[in-house]
Amino acid sequence: MRKPFRFEGVDVEAGTAVRIPVQFGLDPLGRQLEIPVHILHGLEDGPILGITSTIHGDELNGVTIIRHLLHGMDLNPGTEDDLVTPETLSGTLIVVPVCNPEAVIIHSRRSSDGRDLNRCFPGTKTGTHSSRLAHTIFHRIVTRCDYLIDLHTAPSERTNAPHVRADCDDAKSKELARAFGTPIVLHSIGPAGSLRRCSTQEGVHSVLLEAGTANVFEGGAITAGVRGIMNILVHLKMIQGTIRKPDWRLIVRTSQWIRSPRGGMLHPLIQVGELVVEGQPIAQISNPLSGEVEEILSPLCGVAVGLATAPLLRAGEPVANIASVNKKRMRKRIRDSPMTGWKFEDVAETLEDIAEDADGLPIDEQPED
Repeated sequence: MRKPFRFEGVDVEAGTAVRIPVQFGLDPLGRQLEIPVHILHGLEDGPILGITSTIHGDELNGVTIIRHLLHGMDLNPGTEDDLVTPETLSGTLIVVPVCNPEAVIIHSRRSSDGRDLNRCFPGTKTGTHSSRLAHTIFHRIVTRCDYLIDLHTAPSERTNAPHVRADCDDAKSKELARAFGTPIVLHSIGPAGSLRRCSTQEGVHSVLLEAGTANVFEGGAITAGVRGIMNILVHLKMIQGTIRKPDWRLIVRTSQWIRSPRGGMLHPLIQVGELVVEGQPIAQISNPLSGEVEEILSPLCGVAVGLATAPLLRAGEPVANIASVNKKRMRKRIRDSPMTGWKFEDVAETLEDIAEDADGLPIDEQPED
């Protein structure tokens, strides 16, 4: 029989699942603050995989991704459609659906002290509230893991195509990113103070999923998240199954934010995840009073990994985040196709293109992830 997994003073027996609260202080009313952690300790030996969500309190897709992962489409535990169970698991899952409970309650990207928790890792025991919370998550939960998947969405008034971010110079993190199965992988070490960057530096090989937008549950983003985590579980030999590969994969080292040249009302001409070519109109900015309209053209070929969704913009605000693609990989869609725009050339196997030729800022210098 496999040995129990000891967590926060509790012995989790092999083949069982336990919910354990991690306590980290008191709120202003003297009530205990705690982070709910689910431990699934498999019957067979294997790696320890951590999954975290809601580092930013308004990024809710991850909560439902985890719920579907653990309890299937009906969201009820102990039913036949449960995707992952301790009885069929090799290794151990440490799952944190809600990392920042107070921020979730107040529908806020930032913690209750006004700080961005994803710039506070690895945290300190005696710092600000966010720094203490970061210290708890990092030292008492994440460092127990061999691998980490951190679930995110775009901030409010933006949306992201499902894609993974990872330090692709770390071989095992790159393997995780490829196994996840999103067509787009953005190479990035992560901003200073981010959970992903600190975890990878600590030897916990990490990837971050970006999918969808804030304060909603989105079916497409949730499906991509569940499918990707299942792929990683298969890749790590924690469950039986087959990895579902994308038709193509683009690994990008830089991307470029296209910004509005003027204030006005935004009218997008592309969808998130769409391929665009240099010179293609991607949006219009209109003057609601005069009716004047100005087109915004893409300065490069690429994939729109992020788009603004707010209709009102000031000059300089972001409109689209374009990840670079070599145009030689692309061709115009056939005339009788119901879809418009461009697609990749047909290839027999997964296309992997390392793109480093964008002239924009490095990904880590872009708006917060």
